[in-house]
Amino acid sequence: MTSRLAFLDSARYLDSSLWPAVLLVVSLLYVAWHWQPPWGDAKQRHVSTSLTGRINGKPPASGGSDTANGRNGQEANGDIWEHEVEVPFGVGEIRVSRIFVHPIKSCRGISVPEVRYTSEGLENDRKWCIIDAQTHAVVTAREASKMVLVTPRIELDPSSPYSGELVVTFPEDSGCEAFAVPLNPTSDVLSTWDIIPDCSMWGQLIDGYVCAHLSSPSPSSILTNYLGRPVHLVMKGPRPRDCPPTTAFPDLKATAVFQDGYPLLVVSEESLQCVREKVREAARKEKSEDGWIGGMDSERWRDGEIEMERFRPNIVLSGSGVPFAEDMWREIVVSPAPITDPSTARPSQIITLVSKCTRCLLPNVDTRAGVRDAAVPYKVLMKFRRGKDPARMGKACFGCNGLYSGEGVVRVGDWVAVRAWAGAGGV
Repeated sequence: MTSRLAFLDSARYLDSSLWPAVLLVVSLLYVAWHWQPPWGDAKQRHVSTSLTGRINGKPPASGGSDTANGRNGQEANGDIWEHEVEVPFGVGEIRVSRIFVHPIKSCRGISVPEVRYTSEGLENDRKWCIIDAQTHAVVTAREASKMVLVTPRIELDPSSPYSGELVVTFPEDSGCEAFAVPLNPTSDVLSTWDIIPDCSMWGQLIDGYVCAHLSSPSPSSILTNYLGRPVHLVMKGPRPRDCPPTTAFPDLKATAVFQDGYPLLVVSEESLQCVREKVREAARKEKSEDGWIGGMDSERWRDGEIEMERFRPNIVLSGSGVPFAEDMWREIVVSPAPITDPSTARPSQIITLVSKCTRCLLPNVDTRAGVRDAAVPYKVLMKFRRGKDPARMGKACFGCNGLYSGEGVVRVGDWVAVRAWAGAGGV
């Protein structure tokens, strides 16, 4: 009884004498927790402030990819994300460094200074493809590596009823002559072209017009001669082709043409440089060392460079300062002027990144020689980029799939800002 009375006396004393002091200490701790010194990292403060409250309404979960573990690689937890770092990491001044359009799927791409875009991708990107004449399956460089040596070229002509031509040339030693097809055939022209309703790719049936030359021989016959098998050149038909849903966007509503799955592929120069370094490291390994890769031509790749074209991107970014930073972005804004507040961007300037891009053996094909390497970069990517996509953990990832929210023009040199970040595991 005496002890209980002593406790109650102590509680009354605490209530009457110490509570004001306790409250003062708590208040000071709260101010210290949220205060940032004026001499701190201005760029990091700006990025954090501009994105406050736009990470799906809550801080990213802890864990996941290394780049999500807080500023300078510090371990992330709920308190750090909420009170100290409101984005996974600071980024530099990001710009569009390169733009690629691939008119015919799996054939050589075109580097352009600017291009129009819609929600279905860059203008004329994968608008055409080659299909097997008998099965109607889409043919790619995964099975016919020499396709990467076929060179499409867009020749615009405002005076033409077709807006210009798609001109296609072949390697000199192929014996194949160049041909051209209308860039935007009129309805009268299309009425004379056969339409195939069941071009098949990744389990989807896609419609396509069989392109006819305005003179002979036909594009299909020339391509058949080049590939040594009966094929057709087809242009995407009028039926919309739905994009598959992703883990991050299970109710995705988007359409594409002959891209593998989504309208855009966005990558960064920093990510490519990281892959190059990993390739060189692997090439210097001895057979007895960890990280050695079977089938790798070590002599070739010790100082060799993987070109960006192998990955067949659309929009290449530079300036983030962090390899694979794009993994962590949910929305980016692309604008011809510096972006002070990404939240005020027009919808047509926003690219939504819907998933990471899982890679196949296609990047192993040398775009200059038309032959496939036995190991690079696929086996290297499998060493350090596998398990990044929650839907396909056994695949390696490079770049992110995305789509624009409207129509516009994107140019090399455009400014890029992160509008929304993904969770700790990225998109």
